[in-house]
Amino acid sequence: MNIYRSLADGFGRKVTYLRISVTDRCNLRCVYCMPEEGVKLVSHADVLSYEDILRLVNILSVHGISKIRITGGEPLVRKGITRFIKDLSGIKGVNDIAMTTNGLLLEPFAAELFDAGLKRVNISLDSLKEDVFLRITRLGRLNDVLNGIYRAKEVGFYPVKVNAVLIRNINDGEIIDFVNFARAHEFNLRFIEYMPVGLNAGETVTSKEVEDRIKEAFSGFMPLNDKSDGNLSVNASVSKDFTFSDNKAVIGFISPLSKHFCEGCSRLRLTASGKLRTCLFYDNEYDIKKLLDENNENTAGNDDIIFKYIEDALKQKKQTHLFNEKAENFKNRICSGDIDTGWANDYMNKIGG
Repeated sequence: MNIYRSLADGFGRKVTYLRISVTDRCNLRCVYCMPEEGVKLVSHADVLSYEDILRLVNILSVHGISKIRITGGEPLVRKGITRFIKDLSGIKGVNDIAMTTNGLLLEPFAAELFDAGLKRVNISLDSLKEDVFLRITRLGRLNDVLNGIYRAKEVGFYPVKVNAVLIRNINDGEIIDFVNFARAHEFNLRFIEYMPVGLNAGETVTSKEVEDRIKEAFSGFMPLNDKSDGNLSVNASVSKDFTFSDNKAVIGFISPLSKHFCEGCSRLRLTASGKLRTCLFYDNEYDIKKLLDENNENTAGNDDIIFKYIEDALKQKKQTHLFNEKAENFKNRICSGDIDTGWANDYMNKIGG
């Protein structure tokens, strides 16, 4: 592939960011991700191989993909993840590799991941109270997550980002506790609005509500002027960030419901089963696994065909996700008992978040 073509959707938005779900398996059962009994998992044979993922990233990095985020399920449950990170970091054009993890296995993995080339980690932490933590995650131990967070900071990850999803009447009473935790360790804490995906219902606590509560509790809570993240441009972040006049902690708000960020979307998603998604909130998928198969005589050694397929898929991307309207319709169906036709059919463990 000698001819550079910038990867963009039909509205001219350049795509520079690929989120890769390496597995749909997880060692938790978080209420906003999947039902308590779990979900039907992709068979091992149908999970996209590391080799195929690396081939895809090599193709896309030539055309502007420079930022990679590894997700799941829980990415640390997949064998060989450290070697995979090392191989990713060796791809020309890829200058930022991050991972979203629930933190349960992070403590023993942190040093080797950092040495392999992982730049940043986002750790999910939805409560600082053991009983509430178990109510949300259904499995796992809070201390294992906390130890993973502390270890990440110790080995050199910076910034250490902690993600909290607030669910009304469950953990929204911990907002100030979360902020004090971030201030004590100078972490980057991000409150993410709850998204009712995959027939999971809950009431969203809006970013504006959280921001107002923090302003009431802390003087000197102010917008962060420089939103750049390392070598990433200001447009690379979907978080509205704040800091304090007396502390280096950063508090961010990600607001897919109350204030979507579609106009600056630069993302493409790859599921564990090898499907491309151009948007988290639409179920349209494009099968890239069959094209990456080395036994496919039409695409073996022909990266141009694969890239053209991805270009065409991106042209089908919607201008906006209309998530708020769909969430309202979904809530109405829940109230009426009509929940057989959920508008977002896959749970988060399959999509990769």
